[in-house]
Parts: sequence; structure tokens; C-alpha cells
Amino acid sequence: MPILRDCVVLHGPDLVPHFCARFMWNRGVITAIDLGPPAPALDRGTLVVIPGLTNACTQLGDSPLADGAADLPPGAAAEQRARALAEIPPPAQFPHVAGHLAYLARTGVVRHIDFCEPGAEPARLLSAAAREAGVESILLGRLGVPAFTTGELAANVLALPEPARAELEAMLTEVDGFSTDGLTAPACEEARALATERQKLRALACPAPHFARALALFDPHLVAPLAAAGPDETAALVRAKKTAVLTPRAAAALGLPPPPLAALLRAGVPLLLGTGSAMLSSPNLFAELDFAWRLARQQSGPDTPVDPLAILRMATCNIHPVLRGHHHGWLENGLPADFTVLNFTSPHLRATRRLIAAIVSRVTPDDVLGTYRAGEPIWLAPQFNP
Repeated sequence: MPILRDCVVLHGPDLVPHFCARFMWNRGVITAIDLGPPAPALDRGTLVVIPGLTNACTQLGDSPLADGAADLPPGAAAEQRARALAEIPPPAQFPHVAGHLAYLARTGVVRHIDFCEPGAEPARLLSAAAREAGVESILLGRLGVPAFTTGELAANVLALPEPARAELEAMLTEVDGFSTDGLTAPACEEARALATERQKLRALACPAPHFARALALFDPHLVAPLAAAGPDETAALVRAKKTAVLTPRAAAALGLPPPPLAALLRAGVPLLLGTGSAMLSSPNLFAELDFAWRLARQQSGPDTPVDPLAILRMATCNIHPVLRGHHHGWLENGLPADFTVLNFTSPHLRATRRLIAAIVSRVTPDDVLGTYRAGEPIWLAPQFNP
């Protein structure tokens, strides 16, 4: 039976660090966590076991286009992306997507939510690559052509056109849910009913037309990605008790204003974290955690510290209310053995006065020794032999 001894474990839904004499798992489930005293700080090197991370917003379909928008404004970047992807056949895309998925595992991620390219083929390609990498891929599809014109959205009275409904029905046979940012009120209700019938996830982009009403009619599991949110949108999210996904590095890469992370935290909006488009950012969730913590700290000001635990929760336990089931995002005896082992024996990590802050702001991919999903390693560093 596999075992780790004399380590530190982030335990329970509150992610409390404890010294741990014995951490064991078998047949995909955690079978023993022998906790010692709390370990908020470290003065010696050790292994640190954290929940396997969730990257809540990826777009790995544009993996072949890495850094293709580095010198383009947002509109030109979107046009370039569409043209370039249309010229790359799926077999040529596969190694790029598979490589990015392997990198997710390499950087401590056990699952991701991907906002797929329109159509069935991109979803099939991603599913095949995910099986190869061992990462759980939760796939959300999108309509290939907008269902409504700008004028029709403003009028807000038309039902879902038959071609769009047929496309949506076909899409839902291939994916775990779908995302939209441009539906009328009647179309929102139709799409919600169809997704509920098929037991599929729903994501709503923000800002969307009639945002507060769309939240009520579409009842999304996620608002993603949340590129911008003023007081009205934030208040609507709080009233609706909806979870929002942020991708702050992607916004920065396009020169766009950052999401109001500190304000959302103060308002109590449940938040998740993602890396967004692979064309804009590497799918390195530790880099995203670091960027998000510093952004929140900057936005809140020097006299109002931001708890790094709130940022870590965005990549761990905040996923449970959204996906439920076996997707917990924390570690307890009897729960799925989805965890990541970090090497806190390296010089830049072995002594820290705030362990959670070190995980959020100092860990790099080189510090990941192993990533386990359902008890099976999907990444092991060459020097790691538990």
C-alpha cells in the first residue's frame, strides 16, 4: 500500500496544514491521515501534500498558437486565432493539445474545465488527449455561429432559432456542458431546460446582455470567464450565489483591465481560477495563483492584506459546490486520493513563516514531485519514489 511519512498535509475543507506521520491511499481512496500538530510555518525541509488542483478555465484548442497574440490588440488577436486554427487539421493539433495536458499534470492539476472550440471534433480530440495524460477534462461546448444579431439581442424576445437548437442538441452528446454569452431571455430558458434534461453544466460569460436577468433565467453553474464586473454585476452574482471564474493573466496578456479580484472577495462571490487561452498563457496554475494573489493584494491596498488561503481555495475546495460528487478539492480520510506532492526541501521553500503564502506565491513547476488522480500517478518527478 503506498505511503508517505513525516510530511505536511493540507487537511479538510479549510486546508489547515498539519504535520502528518503517515499519509496512505489505496484503490483510489485516502485510507489514513495521521495528523500531528498544525504546521502554519516551517523551519525545516519536508514534503507538503496539497489537494490536486483544478484549472477552472482552459482553452486548449488553441495550443498550436502559443504566443500568437503577443503583439496584437484583442480584436486582431481573435481574428488571427480563428484564421490560424482553421488552417490546422485536427491530427496536427493533437500533439500540441496532448503536450499542454501533460503539462497540466506536471504542474499539479488533476482536472480542468475546458471551453472547447465549436463542433464535435475538438471535443473528441481533447477527450482522447486527456485519456492519454490522465487529467480529468470537463468539456464545455460553444455555438459555432451566434444565435442572434445585436439588434435581436437588444429586443430580447426571440426564441432559440432551430439551427442553433439543433447545434446545441448535437453538441450536448459530445460534451459535459456548454457556455454562452449571447442569448435572449426565451433562449436562455430553452437552453437551461435542455441542459437540465441532459444533466449538463451551464456557463455564462460576463458581461452578457441583461446580465442579472440572464443569471436568473439561465441559472448557470459558472460565470466564466469573468473578464469584468462592476458593482451591478457583482451585486447580481452575490444575490444569485453564483461561482465566477477568473483568468487574470490572460486579461493582462491582452492589455485589458484586470478582473476586480479584491472587490469580488470582499463581496463574498465564490471564485475559481483558470489560465484561459493557451494562445495567451501557459497552463501553469502556480503562475496564475501567484499573479492572482499579487493582483488582489495590489487592489486591496497596503493596509488591507489579502489572505493567501482565499486564493488557494480558488484552485482547490471552491470547486466542490460547482461539480459536487467526488470533486471535493480537499483531503480527508475516505475521500478520493486526488493530491499533489510538493518538495519543500528546496532552498527557497524549506523555511517559511506562512506556509499557505509560500504555496501560493513561491512554488514553481520544478517543485512538484508527484500529481495523483484517484490514487494513480499522472506525473512523477524522476527523483521521487514514494
